[in-house]
Amino acid sequence: MPKHQPELARIYNVFGLSSNHELSTLLANVENTKRFADLLHAVERDFFMVPGEPSGEPEDEGAPIDAICLVSRWGSTTAEYLKQFKAALPIAAANSIPDYEVLVSGERWSLDGENGSWDYDSLDELLKDNYGHDSDGDGHPASYRPGLYEGGTVYRGTVCKDDPALFLPDADDVTERMYENACDSDAGEWVDAYPDLSKAAEAELQIALAPLKAWARKHCQPEFFTIKDITPHIVTDEDVSRSRRP
Repeated sequence: MPKHQPELARIYNVFGLSSNHELSTLLANVENTKRFADLLHAVERDFFMVPGEPSGEPEDEGAPIDAICLVSRWGSTTAEYLKQFKAALPIAAANSIPDYEVLVSGERWSLDGENGSWDYDSLDELLKDNYGHDSDGDGHPASYRPGLYEGGTVYRGTVCKDDPALFLPDADDVTERMYENACDSDAGEWVDAYPDLSKAAEAELQIALAPLKAWARKHCQPEFFTIKDITPHIVTDEDVSRSRRP
Protein backbone atom coordinates (compact mmCIF):
# COMPACT_ATOMS: atom_id res chain seq x y z
CA MET A 1 0.00 0.00 0.00
CA PRO A 2 1.17 3.60 -0.57
CA LYS A 3 2.38 4.75 2.77
CA HIS A 4 0.55 8.09 2.72
CA GLN A 5 -2.63 7.48 0.69
CA PRO A 6 -3.55 3.78 0.57
CA GLU A 7 -6.74 4.53 -1.42
CA LEU A 8 -4.51 5.31 -4.42
CA ALA A 9 -2.94 1.85 -4.47
CA ARG A 10 -4.62 0.82 -7.74
CA ILE A 11 -3.47 3.98 -9.49
CA TYR A 12 0.09 3.44 -8.28
CA ASN A 13 -0.09 -0.10 -9.62
CA VAL A 14 -1.26 1.08 -13.06
CA PHE A 15 2.01 2.97 -13.42
CA GLY A 16 4.12 0.18 -11.97
CA LEU A 17 4.99 2.18 -8.88
CA SER A 18 5.61 0.71 -5.47
CA SER A 19 4.00 1.77 -2.21
CA ASN A 20 7.15 3.65 -1.28
CA HIS A 21 6.87 6.25 -4.03
CA GLU A 22 5.76 9.73 -3.09
CA LEU A 23 2.54 11.26 -4.44
CA SER A 24 4.66 13.67 -6.52
CA THR A 25 6.05 10.68 -8.44
CA LEU A 26 2.53 9.45 -9.18
CA LEU A 27 1.51 12.94 -10.31
CA ALA A 28 4.50 13.15 -12.67
CA ASN A 29 3.43 9.86 -14.29
CA VAL A 30 -0.15 11.10 -14.68
CA GLU A 31 1.04 14.34 -16.26
CA ASN A 32 3.30 12.48 -18.69
CA THR A 33 0.46 10.16 -19.66
CA LYS A 34 -1.81 13.15 -20.31
CA ARG A 35 0.87 14.82 -22.42
CA PHE A 36 1.47 11.67 -24.48
CA ALA A 37 -2.28 11.30 -25.02
CA ASP A 38 -2.50 14.92 -26.18
CA LEU A 39 0.35 14.36 -28.63
CA LEU A 40 -1.33 11.27 -30.05
CA HIS A 41 -4.62 13.14 -30.34
CA ALA A 42 -2.86 15.94 -32.27
CA VAL A 43 -1.35 13.41 -34.69
CA GLU A 44 -4.72 11.75 -35.26
CA ARG A 45 -6.47 15.10 -35.68
CA ASP A 46 -4.01 16.56 -38.18
CA PHE A 47 -3.15 13.50 -40.26
CA PHE A 48 -5.82 10.81 -39.95
CA MET A 49 -9.09 12.72 -40.26
CA VAL A 50 -11.16 12.34 -43.44
CA PRO A 51 -14.54 13.74 -44.46
CA GLY A 52 -17.45 11.78 -43.05
CA GLU A 53 -20.52 10.54 -44.89
CA PRO A 54 -24.04 11.96 -44.54
CA SER A 55 -26.07 9.95 -42.06
CA GLY A 56 -29.07 9.74 -44.37
CA GLU A 57 -31.40 10.52 -41.47
CA PRO A 58 -34.07 13.17 -42.22
CA GLU A 59 -33.34 15.05 -39.02
CA ASP A 60 -29.67 15.43 -40.03
CA GLU A 61 -30.39 16.92 -43.46
CA GLY A 62 -28.46 20.16 -43.92
CA ALA A 63 -26.44 19.67 -40.77
CA PRO A 64 -22.62 19.83 -40.92
CA ILE A 65 -21.00 16.46 -41.62
CA ASP A 66 -18.47 15.47 -38.99
CA ALA A 67 -15.04 14.26 -40.03
CA ILE A 68 -14.06 10.77 -38.95
CA CYS A 69 -10.74 9.37 -37.77
CA LEU A 70 -9.18 6.43 -39.62
CA VAL A 71 -7.72 5.06 -36.41
CA SER A 72 -9.51 4.40 -33.15
CA ARG A 73 -7.87 4.32 -29.75
CA TRP A 74 -11.15 3.44 -28.07
CA GLY A 75 -11.92 -0.25 -27.89
CA SER A 76 -8.97 -1.29 -30.04
CA THR A 77 -6.28 -3.67 -28.99
CA THR A 78 -2.68 -2.73 -29.68
CA ALA A 79 -2.61 -5.07 -32.68
CA GLU A 80 -5.87 -3.64 -34.06
CA TYR A 81 -4.70 -0.07 -33.62
CA LEU A 82 -1.39 -0.76 -35.36
CA LYS A 83 -3.23 -2.42 -38.24
CA GLN A 84 -5.48 0.64 -38.63
CA PHE A 85 -2.47 2.92 -38.36
CA LYS A 86 -0.54 1.08 -41.08
CA ALA A 87 -3.52 1.09 -43.43
CA ALA A 88 -4.04 4.82 -42.90
CA LEU A 89 -0.40 5.87 -43.42
CA PRO A 90 -0.76 6.67 -47.16
CA ILE A 91 -3.69 8.97 -46.38
CA ALA A 92 -1.72 10.56 -43.55
CA ALA A 93 1.16 11.20 -45.95
CA ALA A 94 -1.23 12.86 -48.40
CA ASN A 95 -2.85 14.93 -45.64
CA SER A 96 0.56 16.19 -44.52
CA ILE A 97 1.20 17.94 -47.84
CA PRO A 98 0.06 21.57 -47.79
CA ASP A 99 -1.67 23.24 -50.69
CA TYR A 100 0.89 24.74 -53.03
CA GLU A 101 1.38 28.47 -53.01
CA VAL A 102 2.97 30.05 -56.07
CA LEU A 103 6.60 30.70 -55.27
CA VAL A 104 7.27 34.43 -55.50
CA SER A 105 11.02 34.93 -55.46
CA GLY A 106 11.63 38.65 -55.54
CA GLU A 107 11.76 41.14 -58.35
CA ARG A 108 13.47 41.26 -61.72
CA TRP A 109 14.37 44.17 -63.94
CA SER A 110 14.23 44.55 -67.73
CA LEU A 111 15.25 47.19 -70.25
CA ASP A 112 12.13 46.81 -72.36
CA GLY A 113 9.69 44.65 -70.36
CA GLU A 114 9.54 42.00 -73.09
CA ASN A 115 9.54 38.25 -72.56
CA GLY A 116 13.04 36.87 -72.20
CA SER A 117 14.53 40.22 -71.20
CA TRP A 118 14.29 39.94 -67.41
CA ASP A 119 18.00 39.49 -66.85
CA TYR A 120 18.66 41.61 -63.77
CA ASP A 121 18.02 41.01 -60.08
CA SER A 122 18.25 44.70 -59.25
CA LEU A 123 18.05 48.15 -60.84
CA ASP A 124 21.70 48.74 -59.87
CA GLU A 125 22.81 45.74 -61.94
CA LEU A 126 20.78 46.88 -64.92
CA LEU A 127 22.25 50.40 -64.79
CA LYS A 128 25.81 49.15 -64.41
CA ASP A 129 25.46 47.16 -67.62
CA ASN A 130 23.40 49.59 -69.68
CA TYR A 131 23.87 53.20 -68.55
CA GLY A 132 25.09 55.21 -71.52
CA HIS A 133 26.24 52.86 -74.30
CA ASP A 134 24.77 54.61 -77.33
CA SER A 135 24.89 52.33 -80.36
CA ASP A 136 25.66 53.46 -83.91
CA GLY A 137 24.85 50.03 -85.28
CA ASP A 138 26.22 49.83 -88.82
CA GLY A 139 26.77 53.56 -89.02
CA HIS A 140 23.51 54.35 -90.81
CA PRO A 141 21.44 56.98 -88.97
CA ALA A 142 18.46 54.64 -88.85
CA SER A 143 20.44 52.07 -86.87
CA TYR A 144 21.35 54.51 -84.10
CA ARG A 145 20.07 53.40 -80.67
CA PRO A 146 20.34 55.72 -77.68
CA GLY A 147 21.69 54.29 -74.44
CA LEU A 148 19.98 54.39 -71.08
CA TYR A 149 20.12 57.72 -69.25
CA GLU A 150 18.28 59.67 -66.57
CA GLY A 151 14.64 59.96 -67.54
CA GLY A 152 14.69 56.67 -69.46
CA THR A 153 12.15 53.97 -68.76
CA VAL A 154 12.96 50.49 -67.52
CA TYR A 155 10.65 47.82 -66.12
CA ARG A 156 10.26 46.02 -62.82
CA GLY A 157 8.31 42.78 -62.37
CA THR A 158 7.64 40.03 -59.82
CA VAL A 159 9.07 36.55 -60.44
CA CYS A 160 6.63 33.63 -60.28
CA LYS A 161 7.64 29.99 -60.61
CA ASP A 162 5.31 27.15 -61.54
CA ASP A 163 4.41 24.37 -59.13
CA PRO A 164 6.90 21.57 -59.93
CA ALA A 165 4.12 19.06 -59.27
CA LEU A 166 2.47 20.25 -62.49
CA PHE A 167 5.28 18.59 -64.42
CA LEU A 168 4.69 15.17 -62.87
CA PRO A 169 2.50 12.48 -64.42
CA ASP A 170 -1.03 12.54 -63.06
CA ALA A 171 -3.23 9.54 -62.34
CA ASP A 172 -4.36 9.29 -65.99
CA ASP A 173 -0.73 9.36 -67.16
CA VAL A 174 0.13 6.53 -64.77
CA THR A 175 -2.69 4.25 -65.89
CA GLU A 176 -2.06 5.07 -69.55
CA ARG A 177 1.60 4.13 -69.18
CA MET A 178 0.59 0.89 -67.44
CA TYR A 179 -1.71 0.10 -70.38
CA GLU A 180 1.03 0.83 -72.93
CA ASN A 181 3.57 -1.27 -71.05
CA ALA A 182 1.07 -4.11 -70.74
CA CYS A 183 0.42 -3.98 -74.48
CA ASP A 184 4.16 -4.22 -75.10
CA SER A 185 4.51 -7.23 -72.79
CA ASP A 186 4.62 -10.85 -73.92
CA ALA A 187 0.89 -11.11 -73.15
CA GLY A 188 0.11 -7.81 -74.87
CA GLU A 189 -2.28 -9.26 -77.48
CA TRP A 190 -4.71 -10.20 -74.70
CA VAL A 191 -4.67 -6.83 -72.95
CA ASP A 192 -8.07 -5.20 -72.73
CA ALA A 193 -9.11 -2.24 -70.55
CA TYR A 194 -6.11 -2.55 -68.29
CA PRO A 195 -5.97 -1.48 -65.52
CA ASP A 196 -9.69 -1.51 -64.81
CA LEU A 197 -9.87 0.47 -61.58
CA SER A 198 -12.70 0.93 -59.14
CA LYS A 199 -13.51 4.37 -57.76
CA ALA A 200 -11.79 3.39 -54.53
CA ALA A 201 -8.65 2.32 -56.39
CA GLU A 202 -8.62 5.60 -58.33
CA ALA A 203 -8.86 7.50 -55.05
CA GLU A 204 -5.98 5.47 -53.61
CA LEU A 205 -3.88 6.27 -56.66
CA GLN A 206 -4.44 9.99 -56.14
CA ILE A 207 -3.35 9.57 -52.52
CA ALA A 208 -0.27 7.58 -53.56
CA LEU A 209 0.84 10.38 -55.90
CA ALA A 210 0.65 13.08 -53.23
CA PRO A 211 4.09 12.36 -51.64
CA LEU A 212 5.64 12.54 -55.12
CA LYS A 213 4.30 16.09 -55.41
CA ALA A 214 5.97 16.99 -52.13
CA TRP A 215 9.24 15.48 -53.40
CA ALA A 216 9.09 17.56 -56.59
CA ARG A 217 8.40 20.75 -54.65
CA LYS A 218 11.38 20.08 -52.41
CA HIS A 219 13.95 19.01 -54.99
CA CYS A 220 12.82 20.24 -58.41
CA GLN A 221 12.13 23.96 -58.12
CA PRO A 222 12.48 25.40 -61.64
CA GLU A 223 14.95 28.10 -62.61
CA PHE A 224 12.57 29.29 -65.33
CA PHE A 225 9.78 31.68 -64.41
CA THR A 226 7.09 34.06 -65.56
CA ILE A 227 6.73 37.72 -64.65
CA LYS A 228 3.67 39.42 -63.19
CA ASP A 229 2.87 42.91 -61.89
CA ILE A 230 5.05 44.63 -64.50
CA THR A 231 5.50 48.33 -63.75
CA PRO A 232 7.54 51.00 -65.57
CA HIS A 233 10.25 52.86 -63.70
CA ILE A 234 11.74 56.22 -64.71
CA VAL A 235 15.50 56.28 -64.09
CA THR A 236 16.52 59.11 -61.75
CA ASP A 237 19.80 60.80 -60.92
CA GLU A 238 19.65 59.10 -57.53
CA ASP A 239 19.31 55.68 -59.22
CA VAL A 240 22.41 56.32 -61.30
CA SER A 241 24.45 57.59 -58.33
CA ARG A 242 23.50 54.59 -56.22
CA SER A 243 24.48 52.16 -58.97
CA ARG A 244 27.95 53.70 -59.12
CA ARG A 245 28.70 53.24 -55.43
CA PRO A 246 31.26 50.50 -54.67
